[in-house]
Amino acid sequence: MTKTMNKQHTEESINNLIGLIERFKQNGDWERVDKAKKLLKKRIDHEFIIAFCGHFSAGKSTMINSLLGDNVLPTSPIPTSANLVKVHKAANDYATVFYHDQSQLLFQAPYDFKKVKEFCKNGDVSEIEIGQATSDLAEGVTVMDTPGVDSTDDAHRISTESAIHLADIVFYVMDYNHVQSELNFMYTKDLLRNGVELYLIINQIDKHNDEELSFNDFQKSVKESFASWDVHPNGIFYTTLKKPEDPKNQFQTVKHLIQNTMNEKEERILTSTESSVHILVQEHFKWLKEEQEEKAKQYEEIVNQYPVEKRSTIFEDEENMVAQMDVLHTREEKWKQTFNNELDKILTNAYLMPFQTRELAESYLESVQSDFKVGFFGKKTELVRRERLDAFYKNLTTQVDTQLTWHLRQFAINQLKETKIVSDELQRRAQQLSIDFDATLITNSVKPGARLTGEYVLNYCDEITETIRKQARTTCQSFREDLWKTLKPEIESQYTTLESSLRKIKKVTNALRVLDQLESERNQKEENVYLPVSNVEESYRSLRNEWENNEKKIRIYSPENEKDVEKNIKSEKITETKKDNMSINTSLSVDSMIEKLKKAVFLLKDKKGFQRVTDVLAAKSERLENREYTIALFGAFSAGKSSFANALLGEKVLPVSPNPTTAAINRICPPTSEYKHGTAIVHLKSNQHVLEDVQKSLKFFGTNCDRLHDAENIIHKVIQSASGSDKEKIHLSFLNAFLLGFPKYKEKLGEDIVTDLHDFRGFVANESQSCFVESIDLYYDSELAQKGITLVDTPGADSINARHTGVAFEYIKNSDAILFVTYYNHAFSKADREFLIQLGRVKDAFELDKMFFIINAIDLANSEEELSEVQSYVHDQLTQYGIRFPRIFGVSSLLALSEDENTSRINLFKNEFNHFLETDLMKMTIQSAETEYQKGIQILDSYIATALEGKEEKENKKQELLKQKEKVHSLLTSSSSDFVVNKFSQEQKELLFYVKQRVFYRFPDFFKEAFNPAVIQKNNKGALNIALDDLLDSIGYDFSQELRATSLRLENIVKEAFAQQIHQLSEQIAKIQKDIQFSNFECNRMTTPTFPNAFEKVSKVSLEKSFKHFKNAKSFFEKNEKQLMQEELEELLRPLADEYIDQQGALIQQSFTIFIEQQFSRMIEEMLQDTIEQFNGWFEILDEHIDVNEWVEIRNQLAK
Repeated sequence: MTKTMNKQHTEESINNLIGLIERFKQNGDWERVDKAKKLLKKRIDHEFIIAFCGHFSAGKSTMINSLLGDNVLPTSPIPTSANLVKVHKAANDYATVFYHDQSQLLFQAPYDFKKVKEFCKNGDVSEIEIGQATSDLAEGVTVMDTPGVDSTDDAHRISTESAIHLADIVFYVMDYNHVQSELNFMYTKDLLRNGVELYLIINQIDKHNDEELSFNDFQKSVKESFASWDVHPNGIFYTTLKKPEDPKNQFQTVKHLIQNTMNEKEERILTSTESSVHILVQEHFKWLKEEQEEKAKQYEEIVNQYPVEKRSTIFEDEENMVAQMDVLHTREEKWKQTFNNELDKILTNAYLMPFQTRELAESYLESVQSDFKVGFFGKKTELVRRERLDAFYKNLTTQVDTQLTWHLRQFAINQLKETKIVSDELQRRAQQLSIDFDATLITNSVKPGARLTGEYVLNYCDEITETIRKQARTTCQSFREDLWKTLKPEIESQYTTLESSLRKIKKVTNALRVLDQLESERNQKEENVYLPVSNVEESYRSLRNEWENNEKKIRIYSPENEKDVEKNIKSEKITETKKDNMSINTSLSVDSMIEKLKKAVFLLKDKKGFQRVTDVLAAKSERLENREYTIALFGAFSAGKSSFANALLGEKVLPVSPNPTTAAINRICPPTSEYKHGTAIVHLKSNQHVLEDVQKSLKFFGTNCDRLHDAENIIHKVIQSASGSDKEKIHLSFLNAFLLGFPKYKEKLGEDIVTDLHDFRGFVANESQSCFVESIDLYYDSELAQKGITLVDTPGADSINARHTGVAFEYIKNSDAILFVTYYNHAFSKADREFLIQLGRVKDAFELDKMFFIINAIDLANSEEELSEVQSYVHDQLTQYGIRFPRIFGVSSLLALSEDENTSRINLFKNEFNHFLETDLMKMTIQSAETEYQKGIQILDSYIATALEGKEEKENKKQELLKQKEKVHSLLTSSSSDFVVNKFSQEQKELLFYVKQRVFYRFPDFFKEAFNPAVIQKNNKGALNIALDDLLDSIGYDFSQELRATSLRLENIVKEAFAQQIHQLSEQIAKIQKDIQFSNFECNRMTTPTFPNAFEKVSKVSLEKSFKHFKNAKSFFEKNEKQLMQEELEELLRPLADEYIDQQGALIQQSFTIFIEQQFSRMIEEMLQDTIEQFNGWFEILDEHIDVNEWVEIRNQLAK
């Protein structure tokens, strides 16, 4: 029954996948088509995939090899693979290499395993499949190894992400020292969002030290850390392949879990396929949305230009406008029709011929009859006829005025009011409108010969009435036409305005209709995705044919196509390098030189003319005898920096933890009479510095505080309202630590706390304490302390504290040696890279190569070959960052602390390092001391020679020396610093010009890192702003770093310029008095100006206009939008960079001008002291106040 159901479910899932493939094709989503095909092939083959992903060098490949019982996969602690590697059981051994753009390549058994390893390291290969006849894997089970999720290479990322949807179960593997990585939390959270059955493996737990942290506490911290990111995996395992016997090792548990999952293979495949299908559909929906958004972009831009408050009624407004235009379009016709109708009504209703008027008409008609006579005379008849005509005319006129003219005038006036026409002329005409007619209308209307009857009278009256009406109509129509002429322009203007408005509104309404259509189409496509397709069998046959054709295209590997393999393996073996930095030859040891200097000081200290000489020689002697060195220790979080420091100190002084701890600068100093062994001076941050740190984190949440005392309430609100998103975690961690520690330390900020070693460790390791610490001086007796070494353990290169950048540079610049620690299987992060690039910038600015690069934890190396490969990788990386001929040492601080110094190789480093301190550094000091010693000898020789001259010669010489003294004094006091200033100004201008060029040369890389698919996943402005902030941070930081390096170069240029000026002055003085000797002038160390990052205060509004090139994530990366935005941003930033360079250039100019003047004054003062002292010595001799024999004896003793 179960088998039947499984078969039915299998057929259903296969049909569903085929249907999805067809729907994806119809919609043009070829990425989902490819994924769905692979998932279908997996389902048909009943393939069960176990995927391993995680950081590179976390031990994924090694773990897979252990599970398989054979070294199938290449293992390396450096990033080498951008390929997906799949291993499964097969009838015969083989390896197939799948390319992106060409047919696959098959390695048949027996094949050279190294060749496959080379292909595993080839970035042009998309996937490698390995079949093993002897594999312990069950039939149909595949183990998949993925590239490191922490790779910045797009090929690595795409390769991993494109394959995870095929996995039935995922193991996320982490290195023990890199569990607390934000990437781990973010990546595993995404896996769970996608419905993956996820297990976490913390590998290499053999690194754990119970003395530093109990394993139970470590497990608890791991679980809590992931839970705080809402990551709740199916299980967490702790493993070590190096020490399988370790009781904490759960590797066997992992194997049993995998075995159990194999036994439930079919059920799990069904479940994971459903989950994968769901993910594919969701991805497709997202793709459809992106496609819709891309098409909708131009229409949304149209809609967005229309006021928001008017959009809700836009279709109603459109309808009203159309109706209004229709009214205006027919306005003339309808208005005239209405006018005429109303006029006809007035004319029709005008009763012009009432009974009385008709009686007058009849009387008049009677008078014009041919037989009408009054009396006997014709005059009497004519008089009566005229009287009757006048009476009729007068009455008719009255009737027209009262029954028609008054109404027509009112009608005309009303028309003006209704049309809202203001016209004096039309108003006058309306008021004066009249129907003018004379008596001829009456007389001309008489029909000659007509008999006077009642009917004729009526017809006669009707004719007159109609004539009057016609005349009234004509008069009114004339008024009507003139009124329309006035009204028409207004109507046309209204029509034009409406027409224009309608065009604009129609553009928006049409855009809204298109957007609605696009939305409907997308919804329809989403609904159709789940509908069955009719041609399943035909589609299935087509897919089968496609797979079979691909099988036929397989190439068989042979030595002849060896050229297909791109070899990139270095045979060069990098060993610990030794470099002779100085070609200083001196036969004297340090002790001999100290004795020699002390002897000279003893013999000459009371002799006139030697005060300056003996002061300089005494200082040189003291420097050699009381040797003090500052050694700066750098490295990223989890590089094993603190552990390495402990190995140098010989004891576990600094706390070591897998969690990031070092947030302050820790100086491990030799004890003094004031501060005994174990004393710690904790320098707390100032109120202002703590406020700046708090503001930096609050800014991330879009808020701020002006006073620390307000911070607690604000932070509580921020924590309550925080979404707990991935990016918030780091800042929330700091803010929580601040809240925890602030009540205790708020009254102590800016103070120094004297404490002991126990409390010191708390201030270093406890974040609620360390976040208030600026630096700590620990006085600790050790092998280093006995050599006068102060070891400075700095915050990680990835510290978010902006102040640390400036402090770190001062240590780079002023320390006697720099130790950079990196972890054996830890690639350089972005922060590492930027720090190392800075070292590369300044390396050649130092007289000695004082940089040492330490690869810690070499005990993790599986072979000498692997160790050599890692060293070669580090060497190449450092060279890329501008650090030529790096001195690289592989050590194991863990073994060194366990007193296994030979295996740890710590002695190889110590020997080279001690040679550098005691020989290279000392050679410079000894050479300088020897030079000063010889100058003292030359002064002594000149004094003796003067003393042996004759009396007359002495007198002449005295006079000459007086003149020479005056000339030398005048020459020195009249000298100016113009030479040094001009040299500085010239070099500054040139160096700053190249700063901008170098930074913008890196701009495309910074842009690519900031605007990457991991950030730009959503089509919103927020993601673009985050990317822009990252870009501005990166390029702004690079500008400030370049300026720090430039400042150091300028400082060296200034020192060289001083040396040149001293040489010129010495030559000029030698022409006056050749025997004067000047002590070596050493410029003081200059404090590097404080350079803010560029663009910190730049308004982003002007830069955001470049966002117009972004339509959606898909087109941004696949089309040219990314390049267009990059080019526009670069153009926008260039003038802002010029402003920054000008501002900081002015700061450099000001700082160096002050420095040059101070050093110049001191230089002239010291030269004057040398001059005065030596001239006074000559005068003492010339006055014969010395015993020349004593001087000769001193000279003889100094020569021994």
